[in-house]
Amino acid sequence: MTPMLALIKKEITDALKNKLFLIILGMLLLLTIVSVVLGSYQVRINMDTYNQSVSFLKSLGKTEFPDAPNLNPLSSSKSFVNYIGLLGALLAIVLGNAAVVKEKRNGTLKLILSRQIFRDTFLNGKILGNMILLFFITLLTSIITLGSVAIISTVSLSAGDISRMFVFFFMSFLYMAFFLILGIFMSVLMPNGNKALLITVIIWLVISFILPQIGDTMDMDNQLPGGFFSSMGMNKEDTQKILDHFKIYETIRDSIEQMSPTKHYERVGFALLNIKPGFDKNTVLEVVLMKWIDVLGLLAPSIILWLCSYMVFLKRENIYQE
Repeated sequence: MTPMLALIKKEITDALKNKLFLIILGMLLLLTIVSVVLGSYQVRINMDTYNQSVSFLKSLGKTEFPDAPNLNPLSSSKSFVNYIGLLGALLAIVLGNAAVVKEKRNGTLKLILSRQIFRDTFLNGKILGNMILLFFITLLTSIITLGSVAIISTVSLSAGDISRMFVFFFMSFLYMAFFLILGIFMSVLMPNGNKALLITVIIWLVISFILPQIGDTMDMDNQLPGGFFSSMGMNKEDTQKILDHFKIYETIRDSIEQMSPTKHYERVGFALLNIKPGFDKNTVLEVVLMKWIDVLGLLAPSIILWLCSYMVFLKRENIYQE
């Protein structure tokens, strides 16, 4: 077995022995199952109610029936966006922090690197091992979701719906991968593992909750339930004319939101799940292309942090102890 594969296998094995990781994983899977089951059951209730209404009208001899409800079985995964933003990010942070810190505390980091294993190989093995683990977690949740929707809701999913669901879960994987690499970077950057974990959690709180909340609060359209402009009876053209007068303000507000990978994940996720109106007629590829800036907002920070982790880990002299 090559050193890289040995490191990947070791990382997955160690993660499965991490009690904190297993607790958070169990909570994530449990909440996913509960939310998907409840969402799928609601879709089934709506469909059964419509069928009963049609049957009743037929018994009265009616030939004209109301339109079928506009069901969106993909929306049963709406809560999953929030769960990934909370538990998924924490799960990845725990894995990222433990990846390097545990080797320092156990005194095995120096031993591993003395066995003709280069530092870049060590770091790659840590990152890839945990990313494989996160990928299988998202794959498991996607299978659970699709199975629950198909069995419980009794609504047939089209090929487009299935592809949207899998792409959405891949975006969830990219989102968790960002926090995994952030956790690894902070544990490499800071000698003390506890401080690295604390600062990583603080960064998570800022970019996942504070920045999106600031952006939502500054959004003029969020001042009233249902949208301020809609409540005033304005169309898109009138809305755009008003926003043009506040171009600088909107630029600042949008820039704050763009700093949050959580906001990017939410935007592309809601578009793929048809929760945000205006994307139901597009193919999954068209949605991804239309939301390319949000996909880039998930990928770019991870790549930058990966490169920064290399720079710090390869050049730092005293990396063996906390």
